[in-house]
Amino acid sequence: MSFSRDPKVKRTDGLVSASDLARIGYCERQVLFDAERGKLATQIQVEARARGNAAHASFEREAEIIAARSARRGKCFIASHVLGECDDTKALRAFRDLFLRRSRAGRFLVAMYYRWSPAWCVCLADRPKLTSAVRVGLHACSYLAARAVAVKVKRSS
Repeated sequence: MSFSRDPKVKRTDGLVSASDLARIGYCERQVLFDAERGKLATQIQVEARARGNAAHASFEREAEIIAARSARRGKCFIASHVLGECDDTKALRAFRDLFLRRSRAGRFLVAMYYRWSPAWCVCLADRPKLTSAVRVGLHACSYLAARAVAVKVKRSS
């Protein structure tokens, strides 16, 4: 799936892109010229676009690999321990895959979670009151995660 448009093709939907609006402040004549004759990309722009498309493709492949691994072994230790396998744990996993794993900070949080959550599960095993408190918090988090995932999925479709 490619979101880029051929730069030589003139827009036919009657809309003006945000980039064109920004360029109007820089050079009105260039925007008019591009609108009338089509924008011709320089070699540097073509190369930059190719690098960007390659980076996007790489990110997409990485996301597919992560999703496949997640389906096989992506246990949410604490959520699975406290809630079991249910829609709440699925929502938390989807949030992890769609939001957290897409940034360096999010991947760090996920790595720390995987490192420390088995120890938390051991701690929770013989503390039913603490387990109940964590369950309440996880229900709230899963509700918010499910809403965020629904919005993200709706926007991308």
